[in-house]
Amino acid sequence: MIPVREEYHSYVAPRWFRSTVERLLSAVPESHLTGLAAIVLTNGMTFARDRRARRNRKRQSLGRYYVARRGEPAYIELIVDEIVKDVPAPFDRFQLPRDLTVGRVLFHEVGHHLHLTSRGVGRSNESSAELWKDRLSRMHIQRRYGYLRPFTPLLRLVRNVIKHR
Repeated sequence: MIPVREEYHSYVAPRWFRSTVERLLSAVPESHLTGLAAIVLTNGMTFARDRRARRNRKRQSLGRYYVARRGEPAYIELIVDEIVKDVPAPFDRFQLPRDLTVGRVLFHEVGHHLHLTSRGVGRSNESSAELWKDRLSRMHIQRRYGYLRPFTPLLRLVRNVIKHR
């Protein structure tokens, strides 16, 4: 498994964040992570502002995939304080909403890695990353939460309510 590093500046991440990232990574086949050196957890103060970063609806950076260059390996940077804002307050105590929120960003960035390592599935880099995000999310949900399948319609309704709030 690839290492998860924490590099914060004047910030304390929620205790559950790192373990959630590690849980999500365990659902990704090892072959998909080949060439990826690390997942770096950081906060907005540390993150170098970049237009190519994954953003939420409010245009705040959530993460970034750094391509391998000049002997430096590829890695993913996640902006923890911005991602955590997307977990609705009463739901942040439950693992499923955490997995969905963190997984949305992490799997998208892993999708960029997969697109650039000749496993592209979409027409463009972004569409490929979104398709990979959907595939990896489904794999994780089926593996960890398969027992919730009968409640899928209800969970979709809850997700849509949260999404539009």
